[in-house]
Amino acid sequence: MRTSGWNLVEVLSFLARRVLGMIPIVFGASLIVFIVGHLAPGDPVQILFGDISDPIIEARARASLGLDKPLAVQYLRFLDRLAHLDLGTSYAYPGMRIGRMIGAALPVSLELAIMAVLVAVAVGVPLGAVAALRRHSLLDRAVRFITVLGIAVPFFVIAVILVLVFSLRLRWLPVSGWGTPRDLVLPIVIQMLRPMAYLARITRLSLLQVLGEDYIRTARAKGLPTRLVTFRHALRNAAVTILTTAGLTLSLAFTGAFVTETIFGIPGMGRATVTAIFQRDYPMIQAVVLVYTGLILTLNLMMDLAYAVVDPRIRYA
Repeated sequence: MRTSGWNLVEVLSFLARRVLGMIPIVFGASLIVFIVGHLAPGDPVQILFGDISDPIIEARARASLGLDKPLAVQYLRFLDRLAHLDLGTSYAYPGMRIGRMIGAALPVSLELAIMAVLVAVAVGVPLGAVAALRRHSLLDRAVRFITVLGIAVPFFVIAVILVLVFSLRLRWLPVSGWGTPRDLVLPIVIQMLRPMAYLARITRLSLLQVLGEDYIRTARAKGLPTRLVTFRHALRNAAVTILTTAGLTLSLAFTGAFVTETIFGIPGMGRATVTAIFQRDYPMIQAVVLVYTGLILTLNLMMDLAYAVVDPRIRYA
């Protein structure tokens, strides 16, 4: 099978190389989170069982968790569980499988992040394009002001202001919760502000650069309509840069979930991570880091594939 710029063999070969390249990265991430988990303050036995005065009972408790073994043995057991997709049991919630906890929290965070990025793309790209086409106009200056504001002001500050105005003062939207459309409004607005600002800024800069190219001037000299020149030639050639920024903004949306989910009480990965940190639930923290690592690697792989779809000149090498 061959499309405009690549064939199926090239794609499969590229995917195989990238997946193989992910293995040492995941392995390195697992080693780091394991070491950090064991160097962090707090004794898992005390977290689970409280202060134990009897040394025999304490030794049995450590043995039940496998903490009586050397670190190398514990790490090998940790890897063995990972190989069997077993993330272990929570220290904070005895008997609860971490895989099940993450299975409940991950869809919530993905839903929030994807919706925020979709809104950011839908708003940011047109804003940047209009600002580029109307350079130095009042609209251009307004877009630049909004983008600077969106990037410079920490989003937790914006979150507090929006909650004070729309939830506590006007009572239009709930302060916290998850499950109804009204619950989604403020978290999505807060999550999308910074990605939207980056996308508008990059779209404007990319389009200005492309619009100054010789082939754009030639297209205009031939009498092609401005809309055709903008969408068929300029925006298409700026798409790779915009796509790169969209991928990075999705990463921003994932990491921003830590604050947004905590503020609004959303039962996602961000709030689960913050709770695990306060409870010293190290297996949960390790699992979350690995899941985020896998998500970011998968996202990068999808972005690389999307590049060739957007611009057939890009080949899988």
